[in-house]
Amino acid sequence: MRGPRAWISLLAGTSFLAGLAAGLLLSALRAEGPEASGDFAGYRQRLVEQFDLEPERAELLGVVLVNYEQDLARVRDQQTARSMESMEPELLELGSRYWSLIRERVIPPSSRSEFDRFAEQNLVMLTTERES
Repeated sequence: MRGPRAWISLLAGTSFLAGLAAGLLLSALRAEGPEASGDFAGYRQRLVEQFDLEPERAELLGVVLVNYEQDLARVRDQQTARSMESMEPELLELGSRYWSLIRERVIPPSSRSEFDRFAEQNLVMLTTERES
């Protein structure tokens, strides 16, 4: 049972870290230029025009909206992490079921011990990679 759990945990962790990295990269890019388009670009433009904001105030509005987008992304990332944790038992069950299906239905009986060694070696590799 450790085999599928490690695979699922690795995939969940990798997905989370990739999303987090992408979010941080996008946040950094947006923070560099508040004038850059974003989710609130239209809203910003409408406020600037509606209230005839001076350039300093328009720039401040851009900074505020960029920070708001960053906070929204942070909350979204935290929620995704919580969601992954709550899905772990179901993912473990699915991983175990499919591992068993592959072992029992796909791998020829004469090769199952080799498959077991293969799975064990990959588990060691995954565990080592996660600890590094």
